[in-house]
Order: sequence, then structure tokens, then C-alpha cells
Amino acid sequence: MIQLRWAKGGEAEIVAIDDDRVTLASTTSSPPGAYVDGSLVNDGTSIRIKVHGCKKDGERFRIDGRILDLSKSLRQQLLGLVAAK
Repeated sequence: MIQLRWAKGGEAEIVAIDDDRVTLASTTSSPPGAYVDGSLVNDGTSIRIKVHGCKKDGERFRIDGRILDLSKSLRQQLLGLVAAK
């Protein structure tokens, strides 16, 4: 289930979210310290993540990071996407 499209190309699925921390399964890698921009597939909401770590996990990359400028409504929306899986 694709939930995010990266601005630089590629896609990601939200695996877990805890407050502003997020774990993603991404088709592209991003180095620690990088800022990645994307949008939610369902409604186009912009999202920006600061990457804390990235590891190869099978055919995808596991990205651990922090969502920047996370509003309460966006947090609820992301929690809903994770729960819907």
C-alpha cells in the first residue's frame, strides 16, 4: 500500500508512527541528516521528514525519521493510514 510519493521520485509506506517519529518502507534511500519532501497519495498533503537512519531491508529501504511541522490533524490522518493496513 503506497501512502507517500517522494518529491525526488519514489514511494514509501508508513510502517509505524509514534508522536512525530516515523518508520517508512521506501523504494529509495536517503542518508541520515537529509530532509525528504513528499506528499500523501490520498489527498496530496505535503509532508517533510528529517532522516535519522536508513537501512536496506529486502527490496526496500527502512527509513527512520522525524516528521517536521506535524499538526494534530496530520498526525491523526497518518495514524489512520497505519491502522487501515
